[in-house]
Amino acid sequence: MSIIDILLHIAAAVLGYVIGSVNAAVIITKYILKSDVRERGSKNAGAANVTRVFGPVAGGCTLLLDMAKVMLVMWLGGVMAGETGTATAAIACLTGHCFPIFFGFKGGKGILCSGTLLLLLDWRIAAVGWGLFALLWLTTRYVSLGSVSGAVSFPVTTLIFCPGNWTVFVLSLLIAALVIWAHRENISRLLHGTESSFRWHTDAP
Repeated sequence: MSIIDILLHIAAAVLGYVIGSVNAAVIITKYILKSDVRERGSKNAGAANVTRVFGPVAGGCTLLLDMAKVMLVMWLGGVMAGETGTATAAIACLTGHCFPIFFGFKGGKGILCSGTLLLLLDWRIAAVGWGLFALLWLTTRYVSLGSVSGAVSFPVTTLIFCPGNWTVFVLSLLIAALVIWAHRENISRLLHGTESSFRWHTDAP
């Protein structure tokens, strides 16, 4: 890898992190609805908690904007540095979403962003992850259980559907690790039986 390639990958990572740090949940709730979602419901700055607290319109807007930023980042990363640039920008975007520089490094937990970027890389991997998420969420009402289970499936399905593609496999490992880390408190509550199940408008302002 040449010096130019290295610089392009660094640029893709920085760009991905900065764009990823633009957290739609915080912008919509704190600056438009005047009630920070990080202080409501599960206190997570993601589409699920926005939907839980503020309803489907606000949640849907959050979902679309988060998906759009992932698509933008991956396109830019690919233009700048090819497939590895796409992967570099993608994981940087996910990191920015979870730890946004603009909002005190307190962001979302990355499930929607993870599912979106994997959908763009290989729809089959995303289909298994989203299917597992939906199944566990609908049957248990625990968003966190579905989220963690879906993330854990990514490296496994990558080996099945993309054998030999080590760029995607490493990316899936990083995604799974970051999602598990972001959900560490939820995992603890699930193990102790104190996790809150999903309900609509449980803590609306």
